[in-house]
Order: sequence, then structure tokens, then C-alpha cells
Amino acid sequence: MSFHIAPNPHATLSSSVDQTIADPAAAQVVTFDTTTNANGITLVANTKITLPQVGNYMFAVSAVAAATGAANAKQVSMWFRKNGSDVANSNTYLSVSKDVPTVIAVSFDLPCTTVGDYYEVWWSGETTSVKLDAVAAVTGSVGFPPNQPASPSIVVAVSQIG
Repeated sequence: MSFHIAPNPHATLSSSVDQTIADPAAAQVVTFDTTTNANGITLVANTKITLPQVGNYMFAVSAVAAATGAANAKQVSMWFRKNGSDVANSNTYLSVSKDVPTVIAVSFDLPCTTVGDYYEVWWSGETTSVKLDAVAAVTGSVGFPPNQPASPSIVVAVSQIG
């Protein structure tokens, strides 16, 4: 006898482009241009991670923040919004320095209380010289560096856990 258990809803979303701060006085939403390994979870309008059923979901975020032209460290913040409202205690602060990219890595257990709830990733930066940094693939030659795949500016993996 065998059983087939359907996989829980999941998706991996990423952005292959740089995302820069347009206005330091305003928060802005992170956009995504690639969806992979999706089952049930959808991306709406390139920003809204929409959940298909009630339950708890694990969101794992990895982003590369960088600053250009700024000699001093600059602050960057990243957090979640659910259905358009900030999620309490979801903010992550860090400093980025010129030519020293910093990885933002966070994970959150977030609830879906109504089918169709959506989450967005929002961020802000102290200056317009701050960006989420995508890096193109490297085709190596003899010596360093070896061939390397591209690095998205942000990756979000989402999976229902309960």
C-alpha cells in the first residue's frame, strides 16, 4: 500500500536586478521578477506573496545590501507587511559601508488567517546610494575567479509549516 501526500504550499521568489532607494524619507516595496518551485503560493503584481490556505508559513529572506559613493556606513531596514499593514517586530536594521556588501538573512513564522492573505517585503535606506545588489554571473578564465552563477539582489523562500 502506498500513499501520496501532497506537498505543502511553497515558493521561492527572487529579483535579478538592483533595487535602489528612490527617497530616503519613504519606505518602498521590494519587487520580484522570478518565481521558482511554486506550489500554491503566488506572486501578484511582482510584490504580493499570496497564500492559498490558512496556516503558518516560514519566510526565509536573503538579500544583499550595498552602498555606493558613501564613505560612512549607512542604515538599511527591511520588514514585512501583511495585507498592507506593517507586521509588528519584523524589522531588521543593519549598516552597509561603501564597497562592502552586507547580507540580510532573516526568517519569520508568519500566519495566514484568511485565504488570500498576502505579505510584502518593504525596505528603507538612509540615502539614495543604498541598494539591494544583484550580481551577474561570472564566466571565469584561467585562474580566479571560477565560473559562478548570478546572485539575485533578494531571495525569499516561503513554505507552509502548519
